[in-house]
Amino acid sequence: MKHIRKKKIVVLISISLILILMGNVISVFAASSSELKKQQQQNQNDLDSTKEQQQKIKNQMTAIQREVEELNEQINNYQAEIDDLKDKIDDATKNIQLMQEELEKTQKELEEKEALLEKRLVASYKAGDTSYLDVLLTSDSLTSFLSNYYLIEQLAESDTKLINTIKETKQTIEESKTALEETKAQLEEAKEVQVNKQAALAVVKREKNAKVTELSKEDQELQARIAEKQAEDSRIRAAIKAAEEEERRLAALGGGNKVSPGGYIYPLPAAYCTITTGLYYSNGSYHGAVDFGSAGIAGQPVYAVKAGTVITAVDYYYKSYGTHCMINHHDGTYTIYGHGITGSLQVSNGQKVSQGQQLMKVGSTGNSTGPHLHFEVRVSPGGWNNRVSPYNYLP
Repeated sequence: MKHIRKKKIVVLISISLILILMGNVISVFAASSSELKKQQQQNQNDLDSTKEQQQKIKNQMTAIQREVEELNEQINNYQAEIDDLKDKIDDATKNIQLMQEELEKTQKELEEKEALLEKRLVASYKAGDTSYLDVLLTSDSLTSFLSNYYLIEQLAESDTKLINTIKETKQTIEESKTALEETKAQLEEAKEVQVNKQAALAVVKREKNAKVTELSKEDQELQARIAEKQAEDSRIRAAIKAAEEEERRLAALGGGNKVSPGGYIYPLPAAYCTITTGLYYSNGSYHGAVDFGSAGIAGQPVYAVKAGTVITAVDYYYKSYGTHCMINHHDGTYTIYGHGITGSLQVSNGQKVSQGQQLMKVGSTGNSTGPHLHFEVRVSPGGWNNRVSPYNYLP
């Protein structure tokens, strides 16, 4: 017995959990249209924000394009300066080569003149201590004296010129060396400037390419995000349309689009959801169900209050329920719909039905004194003792 009680407790807890979960699912579904519209608005806000960001990027790209044009101009200027420096370096290199050749030539002339002067000095030394005065004093006549005087004068002048030429040549060589060193220094400076210009050019090119690449990548990412948001908007629109259609369908059912926490709707159109008899009859006896019996209810469609499987579908006039059906909702509950019009039953045993699907039409078959819908909720398919209050399940 204890084991059986434990099983019953477990079953009841399971049923309660299922009802709570189903209630949450249905509540979400009932609010899906408004929630989807909120999602759509949020998505639209994100889309607008993304488009604004993209526009800013495009404005930045326009500004960057101007910067790129300026960078291109700088690049052209750097390139022109580099080309000019290259020409100067080439000219300086040629000048250095010419100066080097001229210096070598002058150096060779200097060496020849120094050798000539050395020979004259050596010759004079070998002749002894004879001086220019000795030559004059050995003249035996005035004519010889004058002749020797002019000869000595020419020799002295020649030696003086040779010495002066040697001095000038040495000075020229020194000046050429100095100019050559200055030209070499200028060449090295020009080469250093060229290297710096090339480095600056490389930096500018990298800067330009980095900016263009960065903005292009960001623009592409934003465009992809916009496309994603637009696709999301299309999906939400379709979902809203489907949700609204479902809501309109449910609105035509019992109690409009009202759904109970357990996920049930009314079994009749909204105008005919007035309960005329509750759990107890007027004489106090237990009814175990509710009756809907508003004026004009005859012939109105009867709907499944929740999705499930038909386990009983009987179409006859006599007997207590008359034309009726029972549905297993697979959450521990069963619902019975009684007194339908004979021949109006639209479901059969074993058939799967969706919430709001029409089952039959309201009539007065079976144990009935007038057109009405007898509606029961059970926690087991058989037995009067398993009936529970429909008020706990209806909206």
